[in-house]
Amino acid sequence: MAEAADLPGAAHLELVDGVVHLDAASAVLEAMLAGWARQQRARFLSEDGTIQRRVRLVRRLVEFTNGYPWEWTAADGEEFLAHLRSPNRNGRS
Repeated sequence: MAEAADLPGAAHLELVDGVVHLDAASAVLEAMLAGWARQQRARFLSEDGTIQRRVRLVRRLVEFTNGYPWEWTAADGEEFLAHLRSPNRNGRS
């Protein structure tokens, strides 16, 4: 298994060593989003105007696909965009 890079914002840097999460996938998602937000803050992007909107969009896609980013396919993205464009957005088709 390859070692994770210690780049600023990397998910493994957000997780606490020695802690076993009951829902590891959810913990990794939260760590990924926290690291990504930290990277964006370092670039002086707007918290309200950019960072929070981007994080909300990723959370919406997680909810829509019922899957995590590392499970997504191009088809998931296309279906999500079609859903956003549709006049009746009550749920997944």
